[in-house]
Amino acid sequence: MPEVRKRFSPARLPLFLVLALLPCLLSNSCASSQLARNAHAARGLSQAAEVSYQFLVYQDLLRQGRKEEAAENLAGLATAHPSPDLAVELANLYWGQNEREKATEILEKARTAFPGSRQIAFYLANAYQMRRMNEQAIKVLEVFLASHATDESAIQELASLCIDTGRHKEATALLGRIPEANRDATVSYLLAKAAAGAGNNKDAVRYLRTAVAQDAGLMVAWAELAGMLETEGDLKGAQDAYQRMLALGEESPEVRAKLVRLAIRQKNPAKAVALLKDGQTGKSQFLDAMAALVEAGYPKQAKQVLDLLQAAEPDSPDLPFYKAVLAYEGDKNPKAAMAILAQVATDNPNYDKSLSFRVQIASEIGDLPAARTLVREARERFPDRREFAGMDAALKDKSGDTAGAAKTLEDALVTWPDDLDLLYRYGVALEKLKRRDEAKAVMERIVGKDDTHPDALNYLGYSLAEEGRDLERALGMIEKALEKEPDNPFFLDSRAWALYKLKRMDEALTTIEKAIAHKVKDAIIWEHYGDIAAAAGRKAEAQKAYRSALELGSETPGIVKKKLEAL
Repeated sequence: MPEVRKRFSPARLPLFLVLALLPCLLSNSCASSQLARNAHAARGLSQAAEVSYQFLVYQDLLRQGRKEEAAENLAGLATAHPSPDLAVELANLYWGQNEREKATEILEKARTAFPGSRQIAFYLANAYQMRRMNEQAIKVLEVFLASHATDESAIQELASLCIDTGRHKEATALLGRIPEANRDATVSYLLAKAAAGAGNNKDAVRYLRTAVAQDAGLMVAWAELAGMLETEGDLKGAQDAYQRMLALGEESPEVRAKLVRLAIRQKNPAKAVALLKDGQTGKSQFLDAMAALVEAGYPKQAKQVLDLLQAAEPDSPDLPFYKAVLAYEGDKNPKAAMAILAQVATDNPNYDKSLSFRVQIASEIGDLPAARTLVREARERFPDRREFAGMDAALKDKSGDTAGAAKTLEDALVTWPDDLDLLYRYGVALEKLKRRDEAKAVMERIVGKDDTHPDALNYLGYSLAEEGRDLERALGMIEKALEKEPDNPFFLDSRAWALYKLKRMDEALTTIEKAIAHKVKDAIIWEHYGDIAAAAGRKAEAQKAYRSALELGSETPGIVKKKLEAL
């Protein structure tokens, strides 16, 4: 919580009291925990002087690190002489000691005692918000505004809370209560946030332009404006906004990285490189630019960026990996990448990464003997690295030794029994070996450890749907997987199949069409499409789907042909 201003100054005390107190402030012995002594010392003072005196005693206790005694002193003072200032100070003290509930309770009581205090209302709302109790925070400000309808600061605070909780229309209505003549850059910015949240991007851009016109130094508004213009496809406008931020002194690597990305999108890689040369650029910005340039088809400029990075960090042990990535991704030359990685010394702190990358490349280009040799070295050098066990199993499976892959994973799980990646790979291997009951048990084990694991949920849901049992549970598991990966065509196929088994044909057809739209070349998905379309009376679509399943190499062509002939 924000610190309260020090409202009690020694300058307000009578001179004789300051002089009497001075030795006490210089000695730890004077400010004792005996509140009776404090009360005696303050006897005969006016109320204002007594409050000032006790507050100074409280501050001195804090300086000595005697927080419990300080809290006791301040609590007594707040009880004897209640005020919003003291309540806030006491709440801040407890909040700083991580006693958040107690701090909130103090503010709640203060609000009852001082219902018209904006200070208390704001602090209490802030306390609720920081405790993620947004509804209570909103209620506090609503109650305050009920009797202070024109308090523009309270309106802004409540509108900001509404935006944070997704109540964008309410926020817009609240901010509309502020007369246009009184709307400063902050109000314009909040209006923009509310408009953007409600999907009114044009209004949001208009309000953001107003905000930066009112306060050119409001960087958050410039950043929002640039991002929104980029989203809307106005790359020139976004570029101008980011350039303005730089001109105003916002020399941050993030802003420059945005400009680099924009230059690449505008097919101007030379400008992207120039931007990296001219400004403060960190390692992450160089790497981001290299990735963007490679992805956009500019390997030459990506190498120029690598040269800049090498000049900035000539001794970086990561440089061989960046060069290998450029050779592999930019030049499409896996052999060159392998040669670069082969030069990485065994004492390089990233030698394990070089082995991992080399195994990956060798596997992808079909050099399985080399991949097996490398993974064997990796497992000997780094026996505590579980990912190499997974690579070993993957290579065995790729070579057709699925049983060997399963055994490797089974052994690895003795050492790492809770590793979800190894468990999932093991379950898939068991499925390939037709050991389905064991595979399902492994997948259930995964879901027991992580009930949001999308692949395991989809496996279990599809298995149940395929067996035609516990279909509602099956559908629920698949839909939970889709929450993580809503566009996964295999998850969509599973959902369509569960809906088909539940005889919810319209939903099944809509879902399988979404899966097919991804143009995935999977015979089972196309066969499912045929079954669902046929059940829905879509004969022509079913025929096309069955033919596609056969073209894609269905594992049961005889069954598919019979379905096609039956139409």
